[in-house]
Amino acid sequence: MTVTLIADDLTGACDASALFAGRGRVGVFVDADAVSPGWEVAALDTDSRALAPDAARRRMRDVVRRIEARLHAGHVFKKIDSTLRGPVAEEIDSLLDEVGGGTALICPAFPGQGRTVTDGVLRVDGLPVHASSIGRDPAYRGATSAVGVLLGGSRRTVRHLPLDRVRQGSSAVAAVLAGAADEIVAADAETDTDLDMLAAAAAPMSHVILAGSAGLAGPVATHLGHAAAAPPLPRGRAWLVVAGSLHPSTRAQVGALAAAGLAGAALDRTGGADTRWLADELRAGRPVFLTTTESVAPGEDSRPRVAAALAAAAASLVSECAPDLVVLTGGETAHAFMRARGARRLEVRGAPAVGLALGELVTDGAPALACLTKAGGFGARDLLVRLLGGVPS
Repeated sequence: MTVTLIADDLTGACDASALFAGRGRVGVFVDADAVSPGWEVAALDTDSRALAPDAARRRMRDVVRRIEARLHAGHVFKKIDSTLRGPVAEEIDSLLDEVGGGTALICPAFPGQGRTVTDGVLRVDGLPVHASSIGRDPAYRGATSAVGVLLGGSRRTVRHLPLDRVRQGSSAVAAVLAGAADEIVAADAETDTDLDMLAAAAAPMSHVILAGSAGLAGPVATHLGHAAAAPPLPRGRAWLVVAGSLHPSTRAQVGALAAAGLAGAALDRTGGADTRWLADELRAGRPVFLTTTESVAPGEDSRPRVAAALAAAAASLVSECAPDLVVLTGGETAHAFMRARGARRLEVRGAPAVGLALGELVTDGAPALACLTKAGGFGARDLLVRLLGGVPS
């Protein structure tokens, strides 16, 4: 039976689908028409996190109609942001409308990254999400951390599944789902064990659309028989790190790379920067980074243009130098890079660590390109430095 993941950004599509690569590579696509039926597991990025609610409904409706046969033939996982950024309720509504009713079980919790849901409240590292740095993100939709309120854009009843009921076991969760026809069930979860309980209950119920972050995707992959081992990273050190996300986590990681002695360049809001000297570093087998300046603020009209410029600069370096690995941080950055390369798909092999996805970018007329994706909001400050073994060589 097929599994289809639908995500609102590319790094989300990758980090969730990487957990399903146990039986073979997962195809990750940015064009619904490119999703061929031969993929047992496929993921699709709708690039919809920044859309207005009505536009998100329309895009989801269009996407579902283009892969409708596949969705009716197997399991569907709606990958959402672990902090509920974007038009989550409207997308789930539209998805349920198009697949013909059913029930959605949603839980954004990702305990491994500090995201939990208790008493219907989403928290990041113990703080209500709206009181964290996420609350200042333009894609965050409310001055509240109450999941039921954040899902208020749904036309359906949103039913709360409290933690004590989750911990009664999978049969108790299944009973709630069985009685929730055409509803959205919003579940609490504090631990990976809680998420496993949700997955165990819902995975056998093909009419239930599961919606969550990579935290929920992992146990779902396990219960569907697709769990994947962590793949090794490429041996070469000629890495091109492309960091377009302005999330504090990514900015700290870029700062750590610079402090460790990596050569790098930053594009400003005009998209300008001299990157030619980075080619010499890559040819010499040394890692480099390409990023944007702090002057490019989140939500500015210039963001898509700067993302495209960053992707174009990175694509040019790749064509010139053939790095051992391209690291793409941030969904907008990864999506723009795929477009700049004219890539057909990303074939994901697994997750080397939590929140990461390793695979190969497939482009007609060009060798496959090893890529590692990472969501902008994940990872410790020294994550990229550690992946590079401390950097100096």
